[in-house]
Amino acid sequence: MKKTLALILALVMIAACFACAKPEQPAANNGTTNETPAKTEEQKPAEQPAEQKPEEPKAEEPAAAEPVKGGTLNIPITGDPTTLQGWMLRNTNETTIASAFYETLLRYDASGVPQPYLCESFVGDPAALTYTIKMKEGIKFQDGTPCDAKAVAWNLDYYKANGTLSGSYFSQYESAEAVDDLTVVVHLSSWNSLFNYGLARSCYLCSPTAVETLGVDGFNEAPIGTGAFKVTKWEHGVGIFAEAFADYWQGAPLLDGVNFVIYNSTATQQAALEKGDLDVMNISGDAVTAEALEAKGFKLTNAAIPATAYTFCFNTQADTPLKDVRVRQAIAYAIDAETIVKQLLRDGKFGTSSNQWAIAGTSMYNDEVKGYGYDVEKAKELLKEANYDSDYVLKINYQVGDFMGQLAQICKSQLEAIGIKVELNAIEVANYVNYFGEWEGILFHQMGLSNGQFSQVAANMITGINFGSKTFTHRQDSLDLIADAYVSDEATLTKDLKEAVRILFDETVDLYTVAITYTTAVTSPKLHGDYGTVQHSRATWHELWKEQ
Repeated sequence: MKKTLALILALVMIAACFACAKPEQPAANNGTTNETPAKTEEQKPAEQPAEQKPEEPKAEEPAAAEPVKGGTLNIPITGDPTTLQGWMLRNTNETTIASAFYETLLRYDASGVPQPYLCESFVGDPAALTYTIKMKEGIKFQDGTPCDAKAVAWNLDYYKANGTLSGSYFSQYESAEAVDDLTVVVHLSSWNSLFNYGLARSCYLCSPTAVETLGVDGFNEAPIGTGAFKVTKWEHGVGIFAEAFADYWQGAPLLDGVNFVIYNSTATQQAALEKGDLDVMNISGDAVTAEALEAKGFKLTNAAIPATAYTFCFNTQADTPLKDVRVRQAIAYAIDAETIVKQLLRDGKFGTSSNQWAIAGTSMYNDEVKGYGYDVEKAKELLKEANYDSDYVLKINYQVGDFMGQLAQICKSQLEAIGIKVELNAIEVANYVNYFGEWEGILFHQMGLSNGQFSQVAANMITGINFGSKTFTHRQDSLDLIADAYVSDEATLTKDLKEAVRILFDETVDLYTVAITYTTAVTSPKLHGDYGTVQHSRATWHELWKEQ
């Protein structure tokens, strides 16, 4: 089986060089942190012999280039976004562009913990069921509307009523009131200790004036946020074009503009980057392309926060063989995740394996999760015990993309090796959200990790929301743990959610993680500044500059 897998992986990687599918792109501190692995110290040079000729004088290193103003940054997206409305952004194309012209009240630091960004402070009061937000002074939307307490309260209320994730991240939200020009008090129906994670992930602030003046459809074509760049044109089928916002609160951008241009395949993006028509290419899982570009002098930068957990989400409610936990366990045992990661992700360079939605050594990782290693005989044994129907065809649904396509093909081969028939269903990016409520078989989902394992479990593995509402087990003990975590102190929250993770991945096997990837930004040597070193696509936009 190992030899077979190696052959499959080799063929898949060769095919990746010629692939033309759409690639993936890949959200008050509650005290939780994610520790990043310590860097290995560089090896010290051996001591030189006592007698040695003096070294030749070294050439002086060139002085660091001085930032220059002007120029336009060109970044690829794989197709038209579904929407540009800040409260509706969700898919990979939308999140790639969002932070250039939208911003959030809080932002994740390198350990994945939300920190104040547009606000000066974010303080919770569990007894009063309130969060008090103190805004920074002088921030404006791109139409001149002040980003003050009144505007923030409007945004929070609007997001609760209309936001795509309001049922999860805003489930305890009741209302917000502006108590003075810069202070907002948020009222909750019950305590939510993870509310800050939802605000940092997806609550992009929009100009109330623009929404009310233009209407939802008009705003969708010309969105107004607080970011460093303002959208000037959305040319459908071509791209989204933005110009520098001179009155940006952190200082006028150095670049004249940013364009998000449609290149619908890895091959066309790579060719455009090498030609100089693009300045950036975001890669998730495509080691072949990344290493080829690195060899040509392009810079590779992994975001500190892992981007995506490629996860089997099982439909455990439908009357199919998947309803038997032994079948789900057999599927987990049949997947050789370690070899997949070693071959496709270069043994840790571009990603890693995990038995949950966190990486070993980080604070949200649960060491007590046993997971399911690669064991073909155990998988076959469990199928036999479950009287598995060999005529059943397991459907695996996934969003189109080069890396996801490779993973799906490999998993199909490995499952067929234990006697499971598999049908692959590739879903276009714009249509993918329609599968969130219910799917047949397995949804091979790209679970975003920007807001951490705890926030994702608490927001997605509960009843009353869209994602998996008609598919997941929703066992009462895990629901009780999540509910208790929301209203608890830091220590209890951590304990409860780690136990919920153990139940979901080990006992009910609603979820199985095949691989976790980092997002790698491939940038032109002429581009300078911080492009996505902490989180995918959340650049320090106003400081980016290009050599002319």
